[in-house]
Amino acid sequence: MNVKHTTAAEYSTAHTDACEIALVALLRAFGSLKTNLRLVGGLVPRYLTPSQPPDIPAHTGTTDVDIVLNITILTTQGTYDKLRRQLKDGGFVRYQPAPEGPVSSWQWLYNVGNTPIVIEFLQHTDDPAQSSFLVQIDGEDVSACQILYASIAYDWFEKKEIVVELPNNGGIVRETIRYADAVAFIVLKALAFKSRHERKDASDLIHVMRYWGNVESLAGLFKERIATGIHNDAIKLALTALKENFCDEPEIPGYRKDGPAAVINFHGLQDIDEEIRIREQREVSGMVNYFIQHIT
Repeated sequence: MNVKHTTAAEYSTAHTDACEIALVALLRAFGSLKTNLRLVGGLVPRYLTPSQPPDIPAHTGTTDVDIVLNITILTTQGTYDKLRRQLKDGGFVRYQPAPEGPVSSWQWLYNVGNTPIVIEFLQHTDDPAQSSFLVQIDGEDVSACQILYASIAYDWFEKKEIVVELPNNGGIVRETIRYADAVAFIVLKALAFKSRHERKDASDLIHVMRYWGNVESLAGLFKERIATGIHNDAIKLALTALKENFCDEPEIPGYRKDGPAAVINFHGLQDIDEEIRIREQREVSGMVNYFIQHIT
């Protein structure tokens, strides 16, 4: 169900479409609280870099939905019972990762036809020691997993109206989704790759950097955000992570680092002609180097 695949070939458009439907169902389940939800993670590139072949290829997709919650708002008096009830009334059940194991309080399951989709609730922390620890929203029924600097998506996000058909004859509905913008997405993905070294994180990061716009405009947007003084700790840490995982050092060429290798391996290019593979890794590293140089 909640599988992080290691290669692009294992993802499908149909599964990603199901994730979009689950997202809309979640927004409807949250009712008046839905405007406080922020979409992050692997579904975001679908909206940041919509497919426009051949210039912008379709993003690989995702198998789950990552949502940042604003705990301050959700813990307002009277919210607890309403949230728990509305999730269950909306067709969501607590996810059970293993058949004989406990159910999760921060992961919920929604079935889109025969496709089960896991929703993961996330919450901001600026304390590295608290990253990956749960914070309770609703006793033991609803909680969120803390990740570093998730609140960047509260402030820097985009909106888009989407139309989907809900399962079980739920009808066609419109919803406005709020998702991390390019700066927030790149910051969170750079930090995610630094902490867990998953190929998919590196690929998502490079896809958005490559296809959101040109590198100069992206670097310019970062410089504008840095000038505001908001979320500068998060941006600084993310840029450091990009340098460490993708960029040249005096004795280590960037293309040989784990970032470019993860991107190439995710797309199944590790076994092709070595010259072609190295060229592809150089291209990834070169783009990130160029991006960093235009910011600093």
